[in-house]
Amino acid sequence: MEPMEIRIVMPFDPAFHDPTSVAATERCCSQHGKDYCDQPPVASVYYPPNGRVSACAKALHGIIDDALSKFTQQQ
Repeated sequence: MEPMEIRIVMPFDPAFHDPTSVAATERCCSQHGKDYCDQPPVASVYYPPNGRVSACAKALHGIIDDALSKFTQQQ
């Protein structure tokens, strides 16, 4: 399994994202999708394989939990 690098930028920074992305233009949680989440993003995250996403608090917890589970599987 390839090592995975996750970068978290807090607070949310629209400049971290592609200027035409939903994360940058609409400032919504792109991890869940604007149609499914009405919470504001709290962080910008580089999260392979999803790329750069904006994350509400719940999404950020999920990303961290997922990364920790993958890390412990590699050990």
